[in-house]
Amino acid sequence: MKLSKTMRKLGWWTFALIWIPFLSLISLPPGDHAWPELPLFTRYCLGVSGVLGVTSTLLLVGAPIVSAIHNQTILINGLPAQATILKMSDTGTTINDDPVVRLLLEVQPPDRSPFQAETERLISRLEISQFQRGTVVQVKYDPDTRAVALLDDADF
Repeated sequence: MKLSKTMRKLGWWTFALIWIPFLSLISLPPGDHAWPELPLFTRYCLGVSGVLGVTSTLLLVGAPIVSAIHNQTILINGLPAQATILKMSDTGTTINDDPVVRLLLEVQPPDRSPFQAETERLISRLEISQFQRGTVVQVKYDPDTRAVALLDDADF
């Protein structure tokens, strides 16, 4: 989950930085310009903007993919446990009008000491009442990294 968070933050930063090189276009006289007619500095700035644009797109699109792969790996290889929801917060992301929420969990493995872990999950607006503070949910966790993935009802 740390990798996907880092990718998302870097994606937004590179997206914001795209616009700085565009300031070089302010000094251009109006009209059409062929690429060779553009000043070298302007061509350089447009190239940097293009690289930043591609980078931010890859990071922002790749972050949820990396997160999904990580969750699937935990669901396949992880150990089962129960967890209590300590806190639920909005990530600001919605997919098809359903929120992606961040859950702080206290995981209680059967043979180890309890620990706290954070995970993100897309939750249907109709199911939000099932993910309130104090609710006990089924999870799988990686004992080495303590990363957690929530089980769906179909996964029991």
